[in-house]
Amino acid sequence: MIARPKVWVTELAGRFWAEVGAPPPFPRDLRAVLCWSQGLHVAEVPNLTLATAAEHFARHGVPCPAPAENRPLAGCFGGHLGVGVILFDPTLTPAEVRFTLAHEVAHFLRDYQAPRRKVEARLGSRALEVLDGQRPPTVNERFAGVLRGVAIGCHTHFLDRDRRGRALTDEAREAEEAADRLAFELLAPFDAANPGASSDRAALVLRLTSDFGLPPAEAAKYAAVLVR
Repeated sequence: MIARPKVWVTELAGRFWAEVGAPPPFPRDLRAVLCWSQGLHVAEVPNLTLATAAEHFARHGVPCPAPAENRPLAGCFGGHLGVGVILFDPTLTPAEVRFTLAHEVAHFLRDYQAPRRKVEARLGSRALEVLDGQRPPTVNERFAGVLRGVAIGCHTHFLDRDRRGRALTDEAREAEEAADRLAFELLAPFDAANPGASSDRAALVLRLTSDFGLPPAEAAKYAAVLVR
């Protein structure tokens, strides 16, 4: 069975390309278009770790406590006061850099930007002060419903993990899986990947790595999502 992407995946991917311009050719390097994304800063940090990420976030105005333990990171995302910051390790392989960057962009789009847009559309721009932790919500804002489940204050998508980098909570695992799914759509959209062209999953994995530049492990995961 071929599984099409959920509506939120195609909507967020479509909005992203509408804002930054025409998608680059495959295999896509999002660095070529992210300069056009409003409110998002991207920085290369060789040999990125929890400690260096915390330092760089602080420099960009994203409050982040110093980690109790240090470990390597491929990439991470932080957001504060409407500004998103993506850090990634450029010493990874080109395929790993490509997917890491798309994964962190997906966190920005789904977990940070989309909730802010929803709250602003429903309650007005002043309600963003609540999301930024600048004031508590009013009675009317609490009963509006759109604040339910929305994180308040600074966002950092790399803290809820153990020393091996595994997500610790169900919420964190859901966020990571969703970011992967949106990253797949940004780099190898469903229509271009055309999973129905062959019933051979191995052939699909090969095409995802060779034509779209996905790392082998992520290509296998995407193929499993598409062909069940």
